[in-house]
Amino acid sequence: MADTILLLLLLFTLCLFLLYAFYKRIKLTNKKNLLFIGISIILIVLLLFYTGTGKIRSDIATAIKRSAPKKAEEVYRLLFKNPTDSCITVINFKDQVIPKIDCCIWMEVRVCSTELNRIRNLKKYKETKWNIADAVIFLKPFEERPEWWAPQTLGDSMIELHIKFNQDKEQTLFFGRDSSHVFICDQAL
Repeated sequence: MADTILLLLLLFTLCLFLLYAFYKRIKLTNKKNLLFIGISIILIVLLLFYTGTGKIRSDIATAIKRSAPKKAEEVYRLLFKNPTDSCITVINFKDQVIPKIDCCIWMEVRVCSTELNRIRNLKKYKETKWNIADAVIFLKPFEERPEWWAPQTLGDSMIELHIKFNQDKEQTLFFGRDSSHVFICDQAL
């Protein structure tokens, strides 16, 4: 609101200056006119500076807010929409801070069986069952994973849910038969 008032004041001053200069164009060398012109120019520059710096400050604050690290629960909500909060416990989390450089969002969570069933029905995942002996095969695409992201610790067998949205975005979940411990990799390149 204040920026709008200042901008209107700036436009009014500029119009006033132009009208005055048009009607008194013969006497522009008079000392009074030079003083009026100088004050008008200073006022215009100050108002432009104030409104411009306010906009720049606002843009910088927005950029900082967007680049701040997100909380694990917030990222989980973005990935799986409307979770059952009471049965989700985030154990480990690593966000994709810089897209195109950081490959993935990594999460290790404990969920209840109703939440896991909700996630399974949320998207059209391709389901694959693995034996722990096949860990080398199913972990090959996840070479950049954090040390704690270890689906092979889920037991003697596990289930993989995988969906590829497009060439650059895919999502993979690993969980054991007990359906409570889930490893999530959301890859967006």
